Amino acid sequence: MLARGQRFKRSYALGIALVTLSSRALGGEEREASELRAARAEKEEAEHTFVVGIGGAAEVELGDGSFHPGANLMIEWDAVENWLELELGASVLALDGGIEVPDDLLIKKPFKLARGVEFMIGIGPELVHASGNNAKNKGGSGTYFGGEAALDFMFWPWGGHVGLWIAPEYDLLFPPSGPSSGVGGTGGVLLGW
Repeated sequence: MLARGQRFKRSYALGIALVTLSSRALGGEEREASELRAARAEKEEAEHTFVVGIGGAAEVELGDGSFHPGANLMIEWDAVENWLELELGASVLALDGGIEVPDDLLIKKPFKLARGVEFMIGIGPELVHASGNNAKNKGGSGTYFGGEAALDFMFWPWGGHVGLWIAPEYDLLFPPSGPSSGVGGTGGVLLGW
């Protein structure tokens, strides 16, 4: 039989061990819950099924160096999560004495660069409607078919639902007067959900 002092020491050691183990277990559960909340918040921030963007657009014709400023509206859909996005965009660009309306459908591959920063490479067909007295850059007034390639950078600094984008682009069109190409870009404010 153990002496009274030895029983007390064992009971005290057992009590300390139980308190230590239970506090570690509770700390582990709290840590796991905190990590799950952080992962869920990051996932909610980064994923958008639909994105709408409104902003500016500009293009420089490579043939004659003319500059065409304007506005842009785009709608993007996450078709296959983290693999394929589709973007439908339309711009209105000012010409000397007319307007030009490029419409495009881009197929894009997304990449997540960092938390709240996305990069996409896109390519697709483009249809341009040109009108006015001086629509010679695209071969005169009319509708022309071509293609476009774009690099798209999206930034989501305000909680994931409001962001900014900038997208440098290259387009190649085929009017009756011969191929025409230009470089430009779009950019503005994004709304995602």
